[in-house]
Amino acid sequence: MFHGSIPAAMRSIVYEHAGQWPADQDIYVGCSGNFTLERVLHARFGAARRIHGNDVQAYSCALGWWLAGQPLSFTLRDEYEDALGWLRPFLDDPTDLLATLMLGTRFLAWVGREGPYYRRMIEATREQWPRMHDKTAAKLRNLTVRLGSYFAGDVRDYLAHVVPADAPVVMFPPFYSKDYQAQFASLDDCFNWPAPDFAELDEDGKEQIIAQVRDRPHWMLGLHIERPELRPHLAGVVQTANRGLPIYVYAASGPRRIVRPRQATQPIPMPKIGPGDELGDRMTVHVLSGGQFAGIRSQFMSKTILPGTPLIACGVAVDNKLIGAFAYLPPKFDPDCAYLMSDFPVSWTKYRRLAKLIVLAATTKEAQLLLQRSLSRRITGWSTTAFTDRPNSAKYGRGIPGVRLQKRSEPAADGIHRFQLQYGGLMGERTLDEALELWKRKHGKDQR
Repeated sequence: MFHGSIPAAMRSIVYEHAGQWPADQDIYVGCSGNFTLERVLHARFGAARRIHGNDVQAYSCALGWWLAGQPLSFTLRDEYEDALGWLRPFLDDPTDLLATLMLGTRFLAWVGREGPYYRRMIEATREQWPRMHDKTAAKLRNLTVRLGSYFAGDVRDYLAHVVPADAPVVMFPPFYSKDYQAQFASLDDCFNWPAPDFAELDEDGKEQIIAQVRDRPHWMLGLHIERPELRPHLAGVVQTANRGLPIYVYAASGPRRIVRPRQATQPIPMPKIGPGDELGDRMTVHVLSGGQFAGIRSQFMSKTILPGTPLIACGVAVDNKLIGAFAYLPPKFDPDCAYLMSDFPVSWTKYRRLAKLIVLAATTKEAQLLLQRSLSRRITGWSTTAFTDRPNSAKYGRGIPGVRLQKRSEPAADGIHRFQLQYGGLMGERTLDEALELWKRKHGKDQR
C-alpha cells in the first residue's frame, strides 16, 4: 500500500536507538516520504509517544494530513473532468479520497497518453476500480498509526521553526530526489491541492540540513554518502545487496551496528571456455538458478552496474563450454517487449567481440520461447540500456542486424558515464545455430 521503503536493517537500528530517547518527549520525523520511520516508531511505542511528520510531495502530504486528522484539500482539476470524472464518487470521504490518491500513483501517468497499451490499462483500472478502492480504503481504516501533527513544507523550515530544540529528530533525507518527485508528479497534474513552497536541495541546502539535525541532544540521520566529520557519530552501515549503495546511519549516541549482504551462489556444472579455446559449432542456452546467475554475474559483469533480480537468467554455451550469460526482466511499458537487464561474456577468451554473441543468443528463437514460457504470453521485442562515454555502444551499436538505437540521453543517469543509450530490436529473427554462424562470419576473426 505504501510506496518505497527503508531497508529492514535500518528500521531495526532506528527501533533500537529510539528506546534510548527521553520518554517524556515527542519524536519528530523529517522528510517522511512513505512514513516508514513513523511506522517503526509506532511499533516501538504505540500510542504512548506522539510522533510528528513532515514532507512536501502530494502523496506524502495527503497521507500525513490524514494520519494527523487534518483535512485533505485535493480536488480534481477541471481539465481532467472528462477523463477522470468517474472518480467523483470516491473523493468525498477523507479515507476514500486518500485511497483514490494512493491508487492514482499507479495509473494517473497513463491518462491522456496515446496508444493501445495506455487505453487498455486505463480501461482495466476503471473496470477493477471498485474492488481495488474498497481493498485500499479498508487497509487504511485498519491502520493504527497516527501522527500528533504533520507539517507540509521545507524540512529546513520545519527544523528551524517547528521542532523543539531538545526534541528527538530522525530523518532519511532524499538527497537524490528527482526520481521520487517524478513518481508522484501525476498527482500534481490531475489534482488541485495546497502545495507548500520549498527550495530544491543544492549542496548548501544539504549541509544546512545536516547542521540543523546534529545540533541537538537526540538525533539520527541516514545518508547515502559517508561524512568523515560525522565519523564519531557513526551508528551503523547498512548495505543490503552486493555492490548496492550503503546507507550510513549517524546518531548522537547509542550502539553501533553493521549490516552486510550475504549473496547465496551456486556453481554451474559446466566448464568455462578457456583463454586459448576455439569456439565450436553448436550453441545452446541453459536456464540458471538465482544462485548460479549471481555467481557468474559477480565474476564477469561490470562492477559499475548495480545488480537486480531477473525474471529469467540463462547461461550461453558452445560445445558445452560456458561463454557468458544473459537475463531478462518482464515488460514494463510495452507488454510485448521484454527488458534485457544483463548480458556479459566470459572475459578471458581470445575473442574481442564475444559480447556480441551473447546479445545474439539472448534474442534468438530459443531465448524467445523461454521468455514466453516464463511470462505465459507472446514476446516479440526486446530493449536494453547501455552506459558509455561514446555516442554509440560498441556492443549493441554495430554488427548485430536489426538492433536500433531508440534513445540517447546526456548525461547518463548512473552519474559515471556521459551517454545513456536505449537499444532494442525484434525477438526470434534467427535460431541459435544461425546466430553463431552470423557471429563467426562477421566478428569471429577479431581476436587478441
